[in-house]
Amino acid sequence: MAELNKIYTEKNYYAKFENDAANIPADFKGLGYYQRTSLEDVINNFVVAYIGDDKILAKVPEYEVAFWAQRGLQEFSYDVLHSEKSIEVELNPARQIPLPQDYVSYVKVSCIDKLGNKKPLLPGRKTGNPTALLQDSNYNYTYDADGNIEEASASNTISRFQDPDVRDVNLEANDYYRNNYNDDNFDYFNKKFGANPEHMSAASTFYIDKVNGVIFFDGGVKQDELIVLDYISDGLSDDGDLSKVYVPKLAEDALYAYMLYNLAKLRPSAAPGVALYKKEASAKMRNTKIRLTNYKSEEMAQVLRGKSKWIKH
Repeated sequence: MAELNKIYTEKNYYAKFENDAANIPADFKGLGYYQRTSLEDVINNFVVAYIGDDKILAKVPEYEVAFWAQRGLQEFSYDVLHSEKSIEVELNPARQIPLPQDYVSYVKVSCIDKLGNKKPLLPGRKTGNPTALLQDSNYNYTYDADGNIEEASASNTISRFQDPDVRDVNLEANDYYRNNYNDDNFDYFNKKFGANPEHMSAASTFYIDKVNGVIFFDGGVKQDELIVLDYISDGLSDDGDLSKVYVPKLAEDALYAYMLYNLAKLRPSAAPGVALYKKEASAKMRNTKIRLTNYKSEEMAQVLRGKSKWIKH
């Protein structure tokens, strides 16, 4: 069942944080465990509350309940829950990192400055990593012993994207332009008029190759740079053990409503209430989004104070 009461003493709870090895519980669930409940508990609670004689659902196999619980958690992870994960990686000489195993979509890719702040990198929308076919001196394709076209290990497209020498030349030209734009004799004066602002940022860029599961960084990102990838997981990376898959308690009721609606709509005996269950699931999901948004009026006021700042052009 869900954690309705504290299961540790204060000494046991803080023991790991205080490096008190003698008092760390063998089944310690981590700091902040009380704000979450496991998916296993959600399934058990749903069976107890909704399934049985004189209840909404008379008879439902537990594996079907488990399916909709996991399906609901996936959908909630994309739109409702705080299912963002963050990893820090030191960039290798090849300027690429692999995508995490439970990666679904990225939120932000950043490099870390000396103060520990994130400096966002921009996606390189106009590059790619196409399959590079090998050709001979006459530009004909080359084939292996089985008659299949041979492929290069890396494409020239991504190699040029990652070439630091090309990046350095461009940066030098940009710096020269910025330092001399007031000079009437400067040949390139005003020739950037009409440039696409998307390409006028000094920030480095990255490209995610979803087929190969790799993130490539351009030549402006230095080797050994600290890269932080914030990404969305589907919340089921530990689905081999549903007791280790957690749901925020603020979203628990909405998940029950989602499960009830999807189980009821498949059963004629529950058909009269399906419209109501659908409406209830939608309303509870909306309420959960509001709960988890976690806006603070003081923090918003602090940000909005920037409205009074004059920007001179």
